[in-house]
Amino acid sequence: MNEKDLDQILDEMQQQAPDPAALAAAQERVWAKLAAPAVCAEFRADYGRPNLRQARQQLLEDHLARCVECRRRLTPGPQPIALSPRPVRRFSVPKWVIAAGLAAIGLFAGRHRIDSLLAPAGPRATLESLSGPAYTLAGEPLAIGATLGEAQLLRTGRDARATLRLADGSTVEVNESSALAVRAAWSGQSIDLERGDIIVHAAKQRRGGLRVLTRDSVATVRGTIFTVSTGTAGSLVGVIEGSVGVNQPNAQTLLQPGERAASTATLERVSVKDAVAWSPRAPEYFTLLSELSRIEKQLTPVAERTEARLLAALPRGTVVYGALPNAGPTVNEAIALIEQRSQENAALKSWWQSAEATEIKQIVHRIRTLSPLLGEELVFALTQEQLPVVLATVAPGRQAAVQAALAPLGPVASAFTGGLLVISDSPAHLAQLLPRLGGGASTPFAREIARHYQRGVVSLFGVDLEAMTPREPTSGMRYLLFHQRASDTELALSFSGPRTGLAAWLAAPAAAASAEYVSADALFALSANTGNPRQMLDELTARLGLRSPGFADALSQSEAADLAAALGTDFTFALETPSLPVPGWILAIEAYRPELYADAIRRLATTFTLHEEQANGRTWYALRAPGQPFQFHWTFDRGYLVHGSDRATIQRALATRASGFPLVRSAPFRQQLPAGSALHYSGFVWANPGAALSSLAALAPDPAWQQLLTNPEPALLTLTGEAEQIRFGSRTRLSSLLAGLLVSQPANPAQRPGQQP
Repeated sequence: MNEKDLDQILDEMQQQAPDPAALAAAQERVWAKLAAPAVCAEFRADYGRPNLRQARQQLLEDHLARCVECRRRLTPGPQPIALSPRPVRRFSVPKWVIAAGLAAIGLFAGRHRIDSLLAPAGPRATLESLSGPAYTLAGEPLAIGATLGEAQLLRTGRDARATLRLADGSTVEVNESSALAVRAAWSGQSIDLERGDIIVHAAKQRRGGLRVLTRDSVATVRGTIFTVSTGTAGSLVGVIEGSVGVNQPNAQTLLQPGERAASTATLERVSVKDAVAWSPRAPEYFTLLSELSRIEKQLTPVAERTEARLLAALPRGTVVYGALPNAGPTVNEAIALIEQRSQENAALKSWWQSAEATEIKQIVHRIRTLSPLLGEELVFALTQEQLPVVLATVAPGRQAAVQAALAPLGPVASAFTGGLLVISDSPAHLAQLLPRLGGGASTPFAREIARHYQRGVVSLFGVDLEAMTPREPTSGMRYLLFHQRASDTELALSFSGPRTGLAAWLAAPAAAASAEYVSADALFALSANTGNPRQMLDELTARLGLRSPGFADALSQSEAADLAAALGTDFTFALETPSLPVPGWILAIEAYRPELYADAIRRLATTFTLHEEQANGRTWYALRAPGQPFQFHWTFDRGYLVHGSDRATIQRALATRASGFPLVRSAPFRQQLPAGSALHYSGFVWANPGAALSSLAALAPDPAWQQLLTNPEPALLTLTGEAEQIRFGSRTRLSSLLAGLLVSQPANPAQRPGQQP
């Protein structure tokens, strides 16, 4: 018999089902043999035998645990021990001492539980004032006079403000999009701030202290006014009056009026004044802060400039503005980097050798030669008439040296006026520009540029969109400004009035928790605070109705009202794992009335089947299309509707938030946060493709996209919505990516790769 025949016989034996009667008889024979006296005799012989194998020793111990007779024979009672006749002095411990010791140990071990049990009865807080919507965790609306029980969660909606009065007399101002709960104990009350902003007027504590707890901070007071904020960027505790003890990771300090403590380096530039600006009582707090001597001030790195000195010479009609620091070594390093990258990137090499790049290299060469003779900044401007100009200050007595440096470079259209060097591309253009210098210094575009300088810039690029396209619709867009600081980069898109349409969908910055369902391994995440859900739904319905006239009829007014009433303003979408045929994704949406959401989906999904199931203490929903493998699952968790491609993905998202270690609190995410002066953001975009997308690089025809796909570094872009502006911030060097995309394009727009010139 060979090995193949043996395997076949074994497979056939495994596939045969044994006879139930024969199996039962075999079990009885085995148990009878195990219970036989002979077995007991074998184990009794092994008892006490030295060098017994470990496996046999375990069987012996198991037998003794089961066999009463063997245990009685082999383990006799204690034997008397002969003691020395020498007298022994005995010490007797009173029983009350032992009892007292045990009681002390029990009290110490259960001190927190006892502290909570001794808490006074009654509600923990009362809603004293309210403007806007407020809900419990279950989605029940709250009104003035409502009370909060032990650990009952309060959630404020968009544009909502609330004031709570605690049982100890303290008052708590609550900002919009915040969530908190109040707990009581004998030692004092505590506020669990899950997200958002509060200002606490702490009453004098008769015993213990009032504590405010966030995920990474604990603030303890006995009677003072202070503010606490927590969100994506971390937690901030600031003192307006009195003193506050703060315990944060690797730091424990006592704050005095005007001081603040941040749990992350991202919030180091946020002052106490910024932290309380949302409150209706902000002027009162500002007055208090102005009287204090140790108010924290924003610091600007030395490399940044806060004053646009050349803005006073801006030509009339300027529509494009660019400013760079006069740093010769930096320019040299940049040129060396381009030369090096051009050897690795064929597209970059082709552009670097083109006529357009040759002109740029000539200008750069002039800058490198002249940089020691010029001021700290170089300004490039372009007027509506396409007149280019370069401006730089020249120290007194250095004009001759500048002219000598310009002479070997060939004919240069330059002039000196009032200590200023003016350069253009031709003498004719220079002649037109000189009379116009200073005419653009007082324009709204110049004032917008000056406002950006106040926050500190290393380089800045701005475009007056209204002036460049006066006859073309720009959706109300007015200015586009891109500036780079020492630690981050920001792009600001301004509008000529309050944002409307799609631009208005991004709401003002607020605390959000939907991103806490995203794991640190996510490939992509988009999170945002949005505007009014009903307004957005109406605009979306109108836009889709233009493409599909029947869409607006399919969504009735009652269904739209239910969806708007059910949903909040905080959502996050994320791709978790690159799986096929459908990638693992999650969608977390803030919900005030989850039951309305399910009812609206049930009425809308006429061609789908909605399944509802109770499992693991929660209600699960699944939307399935007949004959299709794709499904849509969701459940309700702690104020959010969590959707996903399957239940396992949703369960992982729930576990991620419960664990307290989501993407937004991971080290890579925190390291990419821009060092701005903001407690909260309107949203963010996170991309961390890593090796997951490297396999797609070979399929990308564009070298710049190939480089992007193979870049393992994560990228974070934050969004901040203001009344007439949207700001985008990042620590990622976006300039290199934009330059790569630029140089990868053909010099002639009509010419494509592979075509003959």
